[in-house]
Amino acid sequence: MRRPQVKIGVTVIPNIFTVLNMFFGFLAIVMITQGEFGKGAWLILAAAFFDLMDGNLARLFNTPTKFGIEFDSIADLVSFCVGPAILVYFAYVDGLNPLLAAVISFIPLFFGGIRLARFNVITSKHPLPFYLGLTTTAMAVIMASFVLFNLKLNGTAGDPRIALPLVFLLSYLMISPVRYGKVPNIKKVLDNKLFLFYVGLGFISVLFFGSMAFFPMSILYVLWGLINWVIHHNIYEMELKVKPVTSINKKRKME
Repeated sequence: MRRPQVKIGVTVIPNIFTVLNMFFGFLAIVMITQGEFGKGAWLILAAAFFDLMDGNLARLFNTPTKFGIEFDSIADLVSFCVGPAILVYFAYVDGLNPLLAAVISFIPLFFGGIRLARFNVITSKHPLPFYLGLTTTAMAVIMASFVLFNLKLNGTAGDPRIALPLVFLLSYLMISPVRYGKVPNIKKVLDNKLFLFYVGLGFISVLFFGSMAFFPMSILYVLWGLINWVIHHNIYEMELKVKPVTSINKKRKME
């Protein structure tokens, strides 16, 4: 009997990047537990790059799948929820009472898990053209860039009196109604002038300031979302109420 041949198509390519995301996130955890906070931070940034690529490649090839969405969430949980939680434990609360240290470091994992579950539910029902709440990837990138910023500045992973309030704020933002812009599709990058300006500013900043530029640029992204929310939150809330109804009506018409 001839064995059926398994044809590997372009649908596998985004999943390869998802595996790389998870692998680099796992390596980051290993490095952090060994006290190599700088290496761990760089590995989290690498995982974020692969996370950015897998979704864009799925949309580019027009091959998004239910499996891909769920697998991506698992990878994100490892790299951008467990990773930052381990970072908080070893870098900022290691000297506290073990139970208190565990509770504090569990916060980004807990809120990140809720964020990922909410995203999957929203995506399955009525996909939004923006992120509702800060993404787990953005939270992890901010924490990693905070470490790199402080290592350049004073040779440490940062002051816990600054790091922990930052963790609490970012954790809340992940489950908040604050709206954050999505990274444009590869095909539409050149049409998004604001995104191009942000990328250009980031590139120039990195040329002049190196890894110290990552943290201010990531904080700028957080502040931009917060300012937009404060100014336009009434309009945003109305849109969120209308869009689910519109999606249901469209579905009924199709039936």
